[in-house]
Amino acid sequence: MESTLLKAQTRTVISKGLNRLRRDGLLPGVLYGSTVDPVALQLPAHEAGQLLTRLQGTVLIDLEVDGQTHTTIVRELQRDVLRGHPVHVDFMAVDMEQVLTIMVPINLVGESPAVATGEYTVMTSLYELEVECLPKDIINIVEVSVEGLTELGDTILVSDVVVPEGINILTDLEEAVARVAYAGIIEVEEEEEEEEGLELDAEDVEVIEKGKVTDDDFEESSDNAESTE
Repeated sequence: MESTLLKAQTRTVISKGLNRLRRDGLLPGVLYGSTVDPVALQLPAHEAGQLLTRLQGTVLIDLEVDGQTHTTIVRELQRDVLRGHPVHVDFMAVDMEQVLTIMVPINLVGESPAVATGEYTVMTSLYELEVECLPKDIINIVEVSVEGLTELGDTILVSDVVVPEGINILTDLEEAVARVAYAGIIEVEEEEEEEEGLELDAEDVEVIEKGKVTDDDFEESSDNAESTE
């Protein structure tokens, strides 16, 4: 898989000064991983924002930090809730010999003969696959044809999805990806999902993965260093 080049610099501004940093046209971020020591970063906001917004799925990025290049992936991209532009990015350095677990978006392609009458539609049940692979085998999208869905009830399972060699699917193979349903069912289920989305429980809260670094960690390190002087 081809990689994308992005340049960054180390930064000394931590949590309390990030808004000022953004006003100066810089995008704050962090770099961490098993192959590097954690580093607080800043990138040109316009250039980095354009590139990061165009990315689909997981993509290898050659991140140049003060002249040293690291092979990375974007582990988390935070966006402004109103304007949508990036406000913070987490890069994770990868070992090219170590297997990664990533999520790959699913893109349904083609036309199902079942929807020709307008009575039926193809309902998407799964929007991404969890897979594992070496960094060199990363794919950023999986295309799934719906042309074989010919009548009501026809279903595509994860086991039907074809992926390139080197990709191991971790998602339950019996889980449905898409199926033919009555067109009216789509509207009812969308309304139910909107109502469910108003509630948040513990399972919906993202757990910070092992080894992940936040700007608060850099702030704590700075405070500890000052207290020992």
